[in-house]
Amino acid sequence: MSKLLLEAAKGNKTKKTPLWLMRQAGRYLPEYREIRKKYNTLTMFKTPSIAAEITLQPLKRFNLQGAILYADILLIPDAMGLQLSFVEKEGPRYAKTIRSSDDLKNILPAAENVEELIEKLSYVGETVERVKPHLSKETTMLGFAGAPFTVASYMIEGGSAKGEFFESKKLMFNEPETFHRLMQLLTTATIAYLKMQIHAGVEAIQLFESWSGALTPDQYREFCLPYTKRIVDEIKPLVPVINFFGQGAGLAEEALSIQSNVYSVDWRQDLYKVSKHFTGSGIALQGNLDPLLLYGPQKLLKEKLIHCLEIGSRHPHGYIFNLGHGCTQHTPVENIEYLVQLVNEFRA
Repeated sequence: MSKLLLEAAKGNKTKKTPLWLMRQAGRYLPEYREIRKKYNTLTMFKTPSIAAEITLQPLKRFNLQGAILYADILLIPDAMGLQLSFVEKEGPRYAKTIRSSDDLKNILPAAENVEELIEKLSYVGETVERVKPHLSKETTMLGFAGAPFTVASYMIEGGSAKGEFFESKKLMFNEPETFHRLMQLLTTATIAYLKMQIHAGVEAIQLFESWSGALTPDQYREFCLPYTKRIVDEIKPLVPVINFFGQGAGLAEEALSIQSNVYSVDWRQDLYKVSKHFTGSGIALQGNLDPLLLYGPQKLLKEKLIHCLEIGSRHPHGYIFNLGHGCTQHTPVENIEYLVQLVNEFRA
């Protein structure tokens, strides 16, 4: 039996709609919370036996066609020496930030030694190797990384930008050369990191451009697009690349020019309009149900889900069902079970 998700990611129409969910491994699952009582978040990411177990947890519950690696987009800067931690009720924090050319110089020895950097991240590859033997022949192993701007914003802000991106844009405008150099370093490291995941057994990757909506189209074209495109161009010959744009409704032309295999649509966009815009591009679509519909009544969930599936199934270049962003912490498990059942039963 072929791998439906992999076939759709390559741009092929499939008889059934494949699905996986962003953040399908994580806080909404009671079995994850049991593990979380024993270990802090960073320990779980960096311990392959634990990360592999968490990666597999949702597949034991739900009939999903993809296993997404349990990791984080912020691990590369941690390996560069920024000292990542996860603060309760606050989220990720870096002990060091990059807000000037001098700050950047301090991490250059670690950032430029790509071979040593990837060795520090080898626990991610080991997690993939531990997961693979437990997957069915129909399940696609997915890896991922953050797109350079999204990761850079955390390095500059020291944590979440909380929608403002004040320090990130200040560096972008006042020291554009420093900003571009940081993006170059992250791009080179991300390519090596993804190749390591692929060598370990990943069959497709998702690039998370989660904060693309913070930028004007001009800013995106100048400061982001060349770097994201370089990653896609390097990885696409190896495995299919899914490009997720968060809040990226104003960047459809830019997404088209990057030419990833799959464009992952967030919930703020009209999937029908996106499909029309991407017809003839050869690019498959993924998405884009509002994650918070999983908190609503099942009747409403079914109505919106079927609408999404009907549009996606008509897209000429392949379609993968997903949410428009990740499962949130208190998502009702029974509604995910219901959603997965409906998707698996759906026929165009």
